[in-house]
Amino acid sequence: MTVFRAYDVRGVYGTELTEDIARKVGKAMGSYLPDGNITLGRDTRVSGPAVEQAFLDGVLSTGCNVDSYGVLPISMISFETWKEGYDAAAYISASHNPPEYNGIRFRTAEGYGMLYHKTGMMKIFEKGAFREGYGVKNDRAPEDVIKRYADYVEGKISLERPLRIVLDMGNGSACGMPLLYQRLDFDGRVINGEPDGTFPGRGPAPTEESLRDAARLIVETGADYGVGFDPDADRGLVVDDRGRIVTPEKVAVILARERYGPGDKVVAGFDCSMIVERELEPLGIEVIRERVGDVYVANRVKQEGAVLGVERSAHFFLSEFQLSDDPFAMSLVLGEIISRGERLSDLSDAIPDYPYVQKSIQIEGSAEQVMRRLESDLSSLEPDTTDGLKICGEDYTVLIRPSNTQSLIRLYVETAGADAADLVKRFEGFIKGALR
Repeated sequence: MTVFRAYDVRGVYGTELTEDIARKVGKAMGSYLPDGNITLGRDTRVSGPAVEQAFLDGVLSTGCNVDSYGVLPISMISFETWKEGYDAAAYISASHNPPEYNGIRFRTAEGYGMLYHKTGMMKIFEKGAFREGYGVKNDRAPEDVIKRYADYVEGKISLERPLRIVLDMGNGSACGMPLLYQRLDFDGRVINGEPDGTFPGRGPAPTEESLRDAARLIVETGADYGVGFDPDADRGLVVDDRGRIVTPEKVAVILARERYGPGDKVVAGFDCSMIVERELEPLGIEVIRERVGDVYVANRVKQEGAVLGVERSAHFFLSEFQLSDDPFAMSLVLGEIISRGERLSDLSDAIPDYPYVQKSIQIEGSAEQVMRRLESDLSSLEPDTTDGLKICGEDYTVLIRPSNTQSLIRLYVETAGADAADLVKRFEGFIKGALR
């Protein structure tokens, strides 16, 4: 199994992702950026220091200089990279994957996700044609970046009343971020706030199930809302004042409706709910669909000059703050909206819920071959092939696409009137037929 995914390097540490691979990836990045200056950060994973050191050894051996920030959210590394004029950034993390995984992620000089397959980096890696030199490493204080970020966002946010927020840091890189909320006069209640790369509090992935403690604390303390972060803190899942998850699409609708307006553009991942179009297009806000993947959505936000990007996995991009996915900016803007008087639960309930079913089907062999057979079998339905196969009926959408990170075909079914169970059964049959 290759560690080179669609938009980062990732695998089980010690088998799929070794220190030797990390060192070579560092050499490839340093060779791609001759005499460059990059930022480097990581999340709290136990293997983080070893992967970071191997990657660092590789980068420095090419003559590339590195400013190392240690444990810091990737959105803060992105902010620092853009604001301080670095050439690129690297980040050691496997995002929401289990603790035994790790990876290497890349950011452009402007801080958003690097489509590294479109650079010369991978050719350099494959050929082993690395530059040689003597780079310099400088250790930087992560709290200084958080303070600079707080200075930057302070003028963009205005609260009309004090807010109480519950922050579930998930034992990851967000553990240092209470400093931001204190600075902006939020009453922040923190849980799972101790850095721990085994993620003992609730595991690495923020979900409805894993955020139950946060939801309970919100209700018990009368908090206005809460946010749960993943280990690299590029995702933020929102919980309302009644302890309920607010889907990322609903959050995006609230942000766009309350902060932006006619003529603005919103980029939504291909698997996002159809409520994005149904709620925003009548307001004159253009919705643009992009293939699934935070890097692809980030690049499309940049390309289109969009005000907002959203993924169903709870990545948010608010370009007025930065082009990187930034759950902290999302949480602050949401707070400003709530501070005007309406409860988040009421704002959320005003947006309809459509039944949405997701299934994962294990495959062996080539996902590409399975998808080609499916495209042929479903040709009469004229599927959109932007990212997998998407079929849009009058009151339903069906998306079938291969996972970017696992040997799975994913089926997503959403309905505004049709029977979701019947649709799932029908299209699952198509998938299983293509597998045979």
